[in-house]
Amino acid sequence: MKITLAERDLYLLQIETEIKNKRNLLIKKKKDLEKKQNLNHYLDDVKQNYSKYYNYILKEKQKQYDALLILKVYMDDLIKTEHLVDEQLKIAKYEQKDIIREIDKVKAELDELIE
Repeated sequence: MKITLAERDLYLLQIETEIKNKRNLLIKKKKDLEKKQNLNHYLDDVKQNYSKYYNYILKEKQKQYDALLILKVYMDDLIKTEHLVDEQLKIAKYEQKDIIREIDKVKAELDELIE
């Protein structure tokens, strides 16, 4: 099948147009990919900052929990060993209950953070 010179030129022009369109599409996809990559770096930074903040909160809650346990042990020892008058004993027991409630609260917060 013979084609004329004009038909061949039109065919080549059509191929060149398709090549340009494909090249433009690839350039556009490359730019989109670069934008997504930059966004990904930003999200990685956000995730790292969140992880640091989360770990800090977790450590602080653990310190709070440990301090309250020490206080509870102290109150237990105080109630057992000291000869407290009735009013002082009532106050100590009430404070001990407060400490136990606070320990439970902090423990629940720690459990929530860990999950």
